[in-house]
Amino acid sequence: MIRGAVLPNRQAVVTVELLASDGQFQPFEFVLDTGFDGDLSLPSRTLRGLAAAPEGEYPTELADGSRIMSYAWTASALWDGQTRPILIVESDGEQLLGMNLLWQNLITLEAKAFGQVTIDRIE
Repeated sequence: MIRGAVLPNRQAVVTVELLASDGQFQPFEFVLDTGFDGDLSLPSRTLRGLAAAPEGEYPTELADGSRIMSYAWTASALWDGQTRPILIVESDGEQLLGMNLLWQNLITLEAKAFGQVTIDRIE
């Protein structure tokens, strides 16, 4: 189970640990975004400290419907106690956790300031 919280600004957030270039897992906070179909998005300045390999360009549709090409990287994350490969899309915006990581999970959130967020694997 992964736990997080709903912030007063109404964003549901969870912490995911990513493998850094020093070989240690580092925690990062991500906003749950069901409109994002990828794994994670991170700013380029944050990606520099990770043990991530370039994967090439990734087509991205923005909230306004426009399409751009973004760079993508492969990395390792701790997800529900297991190390797994992930695809990180380089972005200029917030750190997002998308539907690809949420797939096959039950997401529960208390829609109030400081409400609980839980992500449970669907068996």
